[in-house]
Amino acid sequence: MHKSAAILIVDDYLLIRTAVRQVLTELGFSNVFQAENGKTAQDLMRKQTIDIVIGDWGMPVMSGLDLLHWMRHDARYAKTPFMMLTAEANPASVRSALRAGVNAYMIKPFTVHSFASKFMAMIGTVQESEPAPEPVPRPDSAPPPVLKPTPVQADVIGLQAPLAERLKRCTVLIVDDVPTNIEVLAGALKDEYAIKVAISGRKALEIAAAFPIDIILLDIMMPVMDGFETCRHLKADPKTAHIPIIFLSAKDAVDDIVGGLRLGAVDYVSKPADPTILKARIATHLALATAMGDLKRQNELLIENAHLREDVERMTRHDLKSPIAVTLHASQALLAGDLLDAHREHAHMIEMAANHALDMINRTLDIHKMEKGEYQPALQPFDMKALLSRVAQQTELAFTDRRIAIRFAAPGDTVCLGESLLCYSMFSNAFKNAAEAAAPGGTIKVDVAPGPGSLHVVIDNEGEVPLTMRGRFFDKYATAGKQGGMGLGTYSIRLMAEVQGGDATMETGDGHTRLTITLPCV
Repeated sequence: MHKSAAILIVDDYLLIRTAVRQVLTELGFSNVFQAENGKTAQDLMRKQTIDIVIGDWGMPVMSGLDLLHWMRHDARYAKTPFMMLTAEANPASVRSALRAGVNAYMIKPFTVHSFASKFMAMIGTVQESEPAPEPVPRPDSAPPPVLKPTPVQADVIGLQAPLAERLKRCTVLIVDDVPTNIEVLAGALKDEYAIKVAISGRKALEIAAAFPIDIILLDIMMPVMDGFETCRHLKADPKTAHIPIIFLSAKDAVDDIVGGLRLGAVDYVSKPADPTILKARIATHLALATAMGDLKRQNELLIENAHLREDVERMTRHDLKSPIAVTLHASQALLAGDLLDAHREHAHMIEMAANHALDMINRTLDIHKMEKGEYQPALQPFDMKALLSRVAQQTELAFTDRRIAIRFAAPGDTVCLGESLLCYSMFSNAFKNAAEAAAPGGTIKVDVAPGPGSLHVVIDNEGEVPLTMRGRFFDKYATAGKQGGMGLGTYSIRLMAEVQGGDATMETGDGHTRLTITLPCV
């Protein structure tokens, strides 16, 4: 493909777009366009012919996958090369992109060499038809591993055989001291279940401890150790306590039945037992016991995952700070020296990315402490007007492609009492949310109104909050379906305001949304 080809980079992260553009420039491609989400890209592609698209997966408004679907159904872009550049590395995501018609799949983070190699290979050998879903591409073009089934997979929730099939593999232990009774029961059940037998309570305990038993049919009237005593031993042993027990007995008095159930039996069937009824009861209790076992394993897995997540988050918050701090200091040292313009731009990108990563880590750590009531803010007077000016400028730069303007009027005396770094994160989040909700070319109005002992910052942007979100606007994990949204933005804003002795409220209507953040002032 000729070096004059029009290339569109679609990513909601400005630094990624800048980095990709620089690599393309080094490869000789200078006709490069940018968009921060799929919708903006779609609008641009309707006005400007694009020859190649490089798009992220998760973006606000419209994802990269949705953009790819639209392209493959549009006659102009049905065969336009599309490289998915994303952090989505799981095989299911890769297969989805391949089915949608992606030509190359690049996983973040990537090296300049790996990106350039895959990009040039894509435009040199563009696939004309839908690619096969296999093999699944992996980072650095490594071949996918061969997955071999292991015995562990049988215990993973969601990978088991259907319930009806698993029930047929169940083992029934029949305990009775009369061989004829055993023969009758075994004959009725052998076609549906595996059968084990015991002619005494002591033998039943040995078998239950040595073999996987799914249900026990237990006679009561037996010499040496009767059924009640056998049941007590089974329920007292943690290895056998989970096995459901059905008593089979000619003793059908109320006291016998109630006594058996109180010992832990799940059912009580009087002899002679009707085979059809008995099989129905066995099937019911096996299904219930199997479902309870699945639920128990799932709960254990959830608990284990919760502990793992806490450990990973703790390590992430702590351990990542050191390499990020080193990166930040090294980039600042480079910027302090004599650099070529191109090298200075790269160093500045490194500094911005390191600051962004460090800010995210600090914010998640702070929110965690706030939720647990352990965060102690260091409230100090600071100039709110200067802080808002800095946040507004950075927000406008981040949304240059959408031409978002932030206008605010603040009185001369805007000294606020709070934690300036925490307020910086809080207002950065609030301005970013407003910019994402505003229409391209829109204006966000910010008013600062001092009150008795407090300062109110009102952020007004066009667009209304959906009806379904208004009652839970500040709830944790509440999101209006934004691609990549985690539902923590407004939740963290209110949390940060409250921990500093303030509050956050929202009003929406008449085509506008007004977020009011209140903080104490001196």
